[in-house]
Amino acid sequence: MQSCPSSHPNPPPNPPPNPVRHHWTFARIGLYLLLASLPLLAISAQVFGVVPMNTTGALVIIPLAASLAVLCVFAPHPVDRIVGHGLGWGMFACLAYDVFRLDTVYLLGLWGDFIPKMGTWLHSGTDTRTGAIVGYLWRYFGDGGGIGIAFFLIALALGLQHRSARTVLFAFVTFAVFPVWAGLIGTVALSARGQRDMFPLTPTTITLSLIGHLIFGLVLGLGFLRARGRLAQHWPWPPLLPVRSR
Repeated sequence: MQSCPSSHPNPPPNPPPNPVRHHWTFARIGLYLLLASLPLLAISAQVFGVVPMNTTGALVIIPLAASLAVLCVFAPHPVDRIVGHGLGWGMFACLAYDVFRLDTVYLLGLWGDFIPKMGTWLHSGTDTRTGAIVGYLWRYFGDGGGIGIAFFLIALALGLQHRSARTVLFAFVTFAVFPVWAGLIGTVALSARGQRDMFPLTPTTITLSLIGHLIFGLVLGLGFLRARGRLAQHWPWPPLLPVRSR
């Protein structure tokens, strides 16, 4: 008795996987970029007299950060790993910047430290000790960490993970100068209260702040180089710029 030939000699292929919901990924990245930019923009809004910093912090930034943290826990996404690396390296780059800045502030006395005063804008008080704690938490998690998140997301979108180390470092240092440092100097120069509330614009303060941002960009770029092999696998799209060999 002959065995029956197997039916369906060429079985139909498995159904394609569900398409990636790119619109949710776009929205998530957009929210991260918004959160990353708000701490610095809140400082400018305070100095220009648009919105008090404690208002933007309490009503916008902290609720948005808490919402994204909850989203990361209960609905994780590969992009969250990129954000975590950007946050950590941004804070570390800020620490490297502050080693230089605080040396020139407290040991050499070349300029003042406006971070404690900035902290009083957040807690609606005049106690500079509390202001220093609040201000430096904001500086590291908000300013440094936020810039790190934005830099890492933009770098991966452009495809810097495929570029040479020299190109990556040049891009990160350039981004630290413009728009970050240029935005700081513009806020101080163009607002009526900038030089009173932050620091006076002199050749010394301009030079020192520029050097600090160069350090920040360099360290952040080195962090991206160290992590880019792991981060590239979490980026969901091809780079915007053509890929070149390193």
